[in-house]
Parts: sequence; C-alpha cells; structure tokens
Amino acid sequence: MTIRENPIRLNNGKLPGSKDRRTLKSTFGSTKEEILLKDLKVIAKEFFDVEQLKKSFTNVILDNLEGLYFTDFIKYPKFYIKETCIKKSVTSANLRGLNVVSVDGSSVTKRFMNVDFSFLKAIAVKYYFKESHIANIEYFPDLTGFNNYFVQGSFFNRDENTVDTNVSMDMTYIEINLLNEMINRSDNIDFIIIDGSIVIMPINLLFSKDPEISKKYDRLLKEYHKLYTNCKERGIILIGSIKDTRTSALANLLCESIQLLKPSYSKLSDFIKLNYREIIGYFSDIDLFNRLLKKSERSCIFNCKREIDKIRDTGIKKEIPYYFPLDFYAFYLKTTKFDMPCRIEFFMDEQDSIEKASEKADLISSILLPISGLNEHYGLPIPQIEAHKRAVFKQHEVNLLLNNLTRNLHLDGISLLEKRRNRRPF
Repeated sequence: MTIRENPIRLNNGKLPGSKDRRTLKSTFGSTKEEILLKDLKVIAKEFFDVEQLKKSFTNVILDNLEGLYFTDFIKYPKFYIKETCIKKSVTSANLRGLNVVSVDGSSVTKRFMNVDFSFLKAIAVKYYFKESHIANIEYFPDLTGFNNYFVQGSFFNRDENTVDTNVSMDMTYIEINLLNEMINRSDNIDFIIIDGSIVIMPINLLFSKDPEISKKYDRLLKEYHKLYTNCKERGIILIGSIKDTRTSALANLLCESIQLLKPSYSKLSDFIKLNYREIIGYFSDIDLFNRLLKKSERSCIFNCKREIDKIRDTGIKKEIPYYFPLDFYAFYLKTTKFDMPCRIEFFMDEQDSIEKASEKADLISSILLPISGLNEHYGLPIPQIEAHKRAVFKQHEVNLLLNNLTRNLHLDGISLLEKRRNRRPF
C-alpha cells in the first residue's frame, strides 16, 4: 500500500493505470498472498506510471531549452537562479601543478544504559598533481589518523538526538579545525573539498535551549569564519561536495521560473499540457538533473543557504554578518555517464558580480571533472573518496578503544550495561 503526499491528478483525477490502487485499510494489514499477488504489482505499476510522467516532463524541458531563458529575472535579488539557462557544458582543466586537499572524519557512538561514549577522528589528504591522473599523496596528520583520535563521554542524562547533535558538531569542528591547521602549515594549497556542505547547518541550533549545544555551535561558526578568511586571503578555492541529498530547492526554483515565463497555448504550451506544477513534486534536484544533464554538463548556479539571510534580517544574532559576509551558491555537476550528479557548493564575496560567480562555477567544474571520472559508475572526486577511506573507523579500532576503556573502568569496579536492544537473550 502507498500513501502519497502530493498525488498527480490528470484529467480523470487518477494516476495513469492506478484503477487497482489500494487505499489504507482501517482494520488489519494485507495477507502475504495479497502482497505478493496484488499489492507489489500495483506499487510497481504506480512507480512505472510516475517514471513515465517524469520522462515526459524531462523531454518537455529539453525540447524547450531555448524558451527557458531567465535573463529578465536575474537582476532581481529574490530570483535565486543566477544564470540565464538551466544547464551548460564544461571542459576539463589541466591539473598539472595543482594541490587539492580533501578532509573527512568519522565517529562511532557506543550507547549504554547510563552513559554514552563517542570516538572520533579526522584525516586530510593532499594531492599534488604532476599530471591530471598522476599525483603524489600526503596525509595530515598521518596515514590512518592514529594521531588525531578523540574520545568523549556523555554523562548527563540526555536523549539520543541531543547526544548525536553534540557528536556531529564536535566531528565537524575537528574537520574544519584540521583544515585551518593544514592551511597555516602549508603555503601551496589551491583547492579544498569538504565532504558535505560548506555551511554549518541547521542554523536554528544557534537558538538551542541547551547551553552546551549553543556554545559549541557558536564556536563552530567562528572556526568556519576562520576557514573562509584563510581561503580568501590565500586564494584557495573552497567547495562542498555533497554525495547524497534529497533536496528539491533547484527543482522548485525551476518550477517558479517557468511560472514567471507565463506558459500559454502559444508559448511553452507543452508545460501546460503536462501540469508541470504538480509533476515537479515528484523530483529531487539530483533526480531531475540526472535526466537533464549529460556527462561534463552542469546546472545553472543558484543561491543556497538562505536561512542565514533570514537570521541576518531579524538582527537577533548581530555577529552573523561578521561570520558570513558572503553569498553561497550551488550547482549540480554530472562527472560520469552512469552516476547521479554531485551537488557542489561554493561562496563569493557579497560585492562580487553574478558573472564572477558563473566563472568560478566553470573553473570548479573544470577541476572536478578530470579527478571524478575515473570510475564511470561513481562520480565523486578521488581526493574525497581517499579521505573517506582513510577516515572511516575500522571495527578493530573501535574494539581497541572500547576494550581499553572498559578495562580501566573494571579496575574501579564499574561495569557497563548495554542497551536492551543489543543484549536480547533470544
């Protein structure tokens, strides 16, 4: 059975081929036979119908690219798409002599009945490219992160979400602090890849009622500000490369932009026939642009992380403009034929023109393409993959740390009792 939040309604008010679609029962669930013989087939047929609509919508966009130009709207501050067309081709750069750094970290939390222990580590890798596919690799602080472990205990009685939030902020702080230390020790870094967003989110943690979270968040903002300043002063390009995201920000912006172009029966009529405003609800950004982009193409750039602007406008946290005197942009880049696009984020000074932001997106794309296409089925930058590979905790590392901690507690007569979910006798 399926529950759909935004059902597509066509002329007959139903999804094509959905006459057998089941509704939520008010009593009991289905039998195994009903699921195998009917429900799964209905769900598969529904998904097929949605895929057909998505394909039709994608074809309409591709057929009408010449009419989807936003030149007249870009000058308006509240129009967040900042290029005239929705996609463009990019070319690979020659990486010879370029120094590319990527950082990643990992954390493991072991939960017991009355305490939680967290183990964290972070590693940065630096690639010096002799040629586009030949590089020397250095690790900071070392190959496996053995000199960059952190362990902490949560002794106050807090819910698991609060513990996870604290660990997440500590993990991010370690990564950003490691980058700042690396920048201070090296004068030849050209390009930095952060695994994830380049802006600390969610911004609402600034107003957390938990004083520890609020304090950590403010400390983290200052570390990010230091990183932005270091990159600006030393001419380093800083990007965030996001592996997986379900956001639909650009898809919704595209839908609003089509509305502004006022489709009619004499202009962009294909969109009216498809009822595009409802169909867009089925797309994430990555899903949509995976269908629109070919290899070595990127989407238009658009303003992202606008929550910061909202906090600026309230004046509640007056130091926010000091931390972030920047404009944040994002775009989607398809680096390989058989993988989804990557979401790429970068920043510009507030006084920089849109043309400069577009040129920077082209430059970033040209650097990422040759280091992201070595595997046609996995399109992440190689330094990002290497940093993750080195940073992830191995089971023997966790066992070593936890066993030593447990042994020290036993010396004082303290035993740790695991949560019931992990020690069921059956």
